[in-house]
Amino acid sequence: MNLGDADRVVVTTFDAAGQPTTSSEFVVPLGEDRIGLWTPHSTPWVERLNLSDVVAVQAANTAGRVLRTEPVLEGRAELVCEGVDLEQAHTLTRDKYGLAAAVVGAVDWAWEVGGTRTPPGVVVVHIVG
Repeated sequence: MNLGDADRVVVTTFDAAGQPTTSSEFVVPLGEDRIGLWTPHSTPWVERLNLSDVVAVQAANTAGRVLRTEPVLEGRAELVCEGVDLEQAHTLTRDKYGLAAAVVGAVDWAWEVGGTRTPPGVVVVHIVG
């Protein structure tokens, strides 16, 4: 399976002590060996990627449970908050996930109405193995 075609992916980042933080994310293909994880709220990703850009990714089902038949892949992640990759990932996410992506965007909008600035971004993962 092409990772960008999965229903979701489980992404694991690692802190300075090597402890994992795992989350289930929307995923879209961004080209050969690249996937995009669009987020309307990039702040948590700044914290997660601040120490290390190394991530582990694995295809998951719509409920966010890993597909054990699919391999765990290593990648290098970067948070992009403007430009072509952000626009492409946002459009592809909206097209692929429809209402679910709209709901995520609405929740983020509510946070912003409450005064919390939540800049959008895309985590671009370069698959290395």
